[in-house]
Amino acid sequence: MTEEEIEKKILELRNTLKSDRLDMSFGEIMNIYEDEDLIISPEYQRAFRWKDKQRSDFIESILLGIPIPPIFVAEDEHGKWELVDGLQRISTILSFFGILKGLNEKEEEKYKKLIAGELTGDILKDRVLSELPLKMKLTIKRAVCRVEILRWDGDFNMKYHLFKRLNTSSSPLSVQEIRNCIFLGNFNNLLKELAQNKYFQGLIPINEKFKDEMYIEELILRFFAFKHEYKHFEIKYSMEDFLDDFMENIHTENLKLDLKEERNDFEKVIKFFSENKFDARLFKARNHQFSANLYDSIMFVAYKYYDKYYDDPSLFLDKVKEMKNDEKYIEASGHKTNLPKRMKKKIDRAVELFNG
Repeated sequence: MTEEEIEKKILELRNTLKSDRLDMSFGEIMNIYEDEDLIISPEYQRAFRWKDKQRSDFIESILLGIPIPPIFVAEDEHGKWELVDGLQRISTILSFFGILKGLNEKEEEKYKKLIAGELTGDILKDRVLSELPLKMKLTIKRAVCRVEILRWDGDFNMKYHLFKRLNTSSSPLSVQEIRNCIFLGNFNNLLKELAQNKYFQGLIPINEKFKDEMYIEELILRFFAFKHEYKHFEIKYSMEDFLDDFMENIHTENLKLDLKEERNDFEKVIKFFSENKFDARLFKARNHQFSANLYDSIMFVAYKYYDKYYDDPSLFLDKVKEMKNDEKYIEASGHKTNLPKRMKKKIDRAVELFNG
């Protein structure tokens, strides 16, 4: 590629990012929020996660005049702003002033109260907004925050990558949470709906962290990507990029799916497991830990050979045990095999075993 071609490509990419910036006071931001022109959507950001110390430190920083990092918003076609980066900071201000929506009574009381600060010691400890001097209240409301605005007519793909690269807060979003933020629509809703399947949840390791980071939804996304033999299982860079590409193609309708059919295909596999009382051992490797490789393979062959094994579940379990101990499968799915080859090789071997 020549220098001129490099410059042209970089310029094209720069021109797809349409942005603007404003300096606004927190008082103005609060007014915009109360007017419902600033949207803190659960689709864009997960729950408010800052701890008491982080919230109090932020209020302390404002009072002491410490510069505040910018927030990023995406402007929609109606001119409203959706918060892309800065949830923790903005939610801290809104909750301290008692106007953050969606909190229960206990959370409201908790988030209104400060704790001891690193620099101010105990002088703010246990204080709420009404107990601060008027000058301090006004200091917070008048503090200026830079607002970076991504315009609504900007390129969709650039919006996605901007969100990923801005996701650098102390509580960063998981990859699936980012997909949930960007790829809004019926397919994304289907992933969330299927993730509520209690029997499926019993087959995989579930804890609050996995729930918060939408790991269940990501596993279901993996099922659909493998079910469709997306790009013949060829993974160019990473599983993350593979799933991003699959979901983006669905979102942009380059890949058209019948969502009713997709739901039925997933649910019939889980029903097969449920009716035959398969448990969490199904996806566990020989070290008794959940294996994403086994999950991908077993879910794929359960769908592909559903008719073959529906009336013979014990044979299906025998094949699963055989696969777990099969040296060719272990070699194909092991870390010694590089990722682009590993995904295809493990599925090919699983197909050989279950189709035999």
